Amino acid sequence: MREDDIEDSLNIEDRRGDSGGFGGGFGGGGLPVRTGGGLGTIIVIILVLIFGGGKGLISSLLSAGGGSYSNQGYQSQSSVDTQGLNDANNQSDTDTKTAHHIAKVLRSTELYWGKYFQDNGGRYNEPTLVLFRNETQSACGTASQASGPFYCPSDGKVYLDTGFFDEMRRSLGASGDFAEAYVVAHEIGHHVQDEFGILKKAHSAMARSGEDKGADSLAVRIELQADCFAGTWAKAAVADTGRLEQGDIEEAMQAANSVGDDRLQKRAQGYAVPDSFTHGTSAQRMKWFNIGMNSGDPEKCDTFNATNL
Repeated sequence: MREDDIEDSLNIEDRRGDSGGFGGGFGGGGLPVRTGGGLGTIIVIILVLIFGGGKGLISSLLSAGGGSYSNQGYQSQSSVDTQGLNDANNQSDTDTKTAHHIAKVLRSTELYWGKYFQDNGGRYNEPTLVLFRNETQSACGTASQASGPFYCPSDGKVYLDTGFFDEMRRSLGASGDFAEAYVVAHEIGHHVQDEFGILKKAHSAMARSGEDKGADSLAVRIELQADCFAGTWAKAAVADTGRLEQGDIEEAMQAANSVGDDRLQKRAQGYAVPDSFTHGTSAQRMKWFNIGMNSGDPEKCDTFNATNL
């Protein structure tokens, strides 16, 4: 990914100098949901609450006030917290390169989603990305390498341990700067869902039904939509601007493939349990990233109304 013409985002809270310590995985939406059954009820609820019974994704949500929704969910962070990267926290040349790469990808998502919301009559509230090392605290609980990267809707921040990318390369076989960009763009996709009001409504639906996992669950649909949103960013902000380099898409697809529920479960225990899925299969994650990448249109990312994930 060519990024020389992209400035670093300043919406970064660099906590790498004051973190504690432990071990590895890939997080998701950071939503505190309960377990249980009731899938049929969920689908009816989500269609009515989120999409108004058949209107388009963007037209429904932005016309209903999306784009400033997140102001109801968390308080804006002070400039003291978000002054950008602190290079004093870099421990190596690789650390420096990774941190600045993350800051540039974040800035690219800000520009893309800011313009998209503006073009569609909304306002995009830029999230804060917290960079940490080993462990830190979030409004959704402890963030660590074990939790993996995640978005916390309670404070509107993305949490990312820079060591996660080492774990991706070492244990999951996913490497390259665009694999890292995919991870950041996916988590920003959750913030976009928060801006639209999707996370709050989906969380309410899951709480009512007690359903927070399963192959066809709302949890999976949330994650696949974030993958699709990452794909729309990749097309508009990277491919269409000439920033795409040879091998970038393959890196993103390998990253999506490596974090599918089925692959992770088979790697951990030798078999997959679809009833416990929370993020979708490898094939589904690649499919929805591709839908976003090929279309460049967030309207195509309606995983909630999709009959075939």
